Amino acid sequence: MKRKSSPSILVAIDGSEYSDKAFEYACQLSAMKNIPLIIINVVEEYATIGQSLLRELKKSSKKMLLEYKNRADSVQVTVAGTICSVGNAAEEILKITNEKNIDTLVIGKKGKYGTTKDMLGGTSYKLLHFSECTVTVVK
Repeated sequence: MKRKSSPSILVAIDGSEYSDKAFEYACQLSAMKNIPLIIINVVEEYATIGQSLLRELKKSSKKMLLEYKNRADSVQVTVAGTICSVGNAAEEILKITNEKNIDTLVIGKKGKYGTTKDMLGGTSYKLLHFSECTVTVVK
């Protein structure tokens, strides 16, 4: 059985329109329930990516996380932390939700690279079906 820790909300961001909406929703939920927010961005790692490019992507991710943290701070939302992870987005987010015993995961219906004809992005679909916590998909 899982060890229960303090409640927390994890929001996944990638800079897309839908992740912005998910972030706004997560901030509202966090403020309303007085539950701290954790913000995650996953840098997708591909076999062909070079180390210098990966370094730049991590740097960009950390900058984005800081910008989102500052946005949360500006509306008096408690941010318990930011996470820059590298790997497959769905796998990394699932790993963090389990490691940190997340109560609620908030995600956009599709990410930066989803097509307009997709009803639900691939990462969102996997998280919705395989996560052990409550998942809120924002559209």
